Amino acid sequence: MALALSLPPLYPSGTPETYTLHNIDTNACSGQSDISFHGLKRLNGGARYRIDVHRGQLTLSSDKPPLDVVCKIGCGTIAKGRIFHEASLYTGKLSHLQGECIPHCHGYFVGDTGEGPTACILLTYCGEPIQDMLMHLPPAFKTGLVNALVGIHDAGVKHLDLSRGNILDYHGGPMIIDFEDALEHECGRHVPIEEGAPGPSKTSEIGCRELYQFFMKLNIWTPAFIRYTGRSFPIKFAFDARTLAKMAPSHWSHEEALQEANRVIVEHVKTYYPEHYDKWRASFSEPIISYRSSSSVDQSSTDRYHADHTRFHLNIS
Repeated sequence: MALALSLPPLYPSGTPETYTLHNIDTNACSGQSDISFHGLKRLNGGARYRIDVHRGQLTLSSDKPPLDVVCKIGCGTIAKGRIFHEASLYTGKLSHLQGECIPHCHGYFVGDTGEGPTACILLTYCGEPIQDMLMHLPPAFKTGLVNALVGIHDAGVKHLDLSRGNILDYHGGPMIIDFEDALEHECGRHVPIEEGAPGPSKTSEIGCRELYQFFMKLNIWTPAFIRYTGRSFPIKFAFDARTLAKMAPSHWSHEEALQEANRVIVEHVKTYYPEHYDKWRASFSEPIISYRSSSSVDQSSTDRYHADHTRFHLNIS
């Protein structure tokens, strides 16, 4: 199958570049004869590897409307190799994710042109790159990214370039692109990724550096630490105020240490688990008397932390 390419010129006064490449994947665009791509807009270009990205129309037959696609074309031995590597992932390990969290691939084409060895892949156009910082993305979009990246890793691939420019907003959901630098990968993740739960304090608690680093930037977890007496302690110390109180300075009284532990735990729950706070507080059967006065009840003593209740209602352990 031949692909006739017409790409817009680099400068307005230039003439379109035309190439003819051939498909070596018998599964791509199956049943089609010669096809054509007419580039309308240059999206990106990399001088380092001589790889350009164009958006345009892919015509499969004269009796069907053209498809809105992206043509990623590379000229030269190195660029051709990078395009081949990306195409092999789309049609290999990641093929079952096409249309879900990566674009659909319409084929890989190669040939010799005046620019040297040349290769391209054709991908469904799936929107523009996200503009917001990862931590500020909508919750549903974040969930989609978690599922997408876990799916890619479960397929045996790590991306290695998860910048905002490689995450597209496709009708409100994420599409991940640009697998030039991706590598085959046996993911070491050994725990489920739970959004809204206390995050891991280090990579080994997840088992995969890329997942850990990306999800930390995505801010899907609550803190892995709690602040107490000006220092940070692992969140496990917050499961019981008495345990946290043991971390207080030695010159503090037991009552002072325990009351401050109660206070910071309550504030932690209010801040990071607001949707659970009222139910959590209501779970206490009776108010706890303030340590400062055996005959009065105040707000902080009413909110005394209890490990079993918090574990049950907040699922943070």
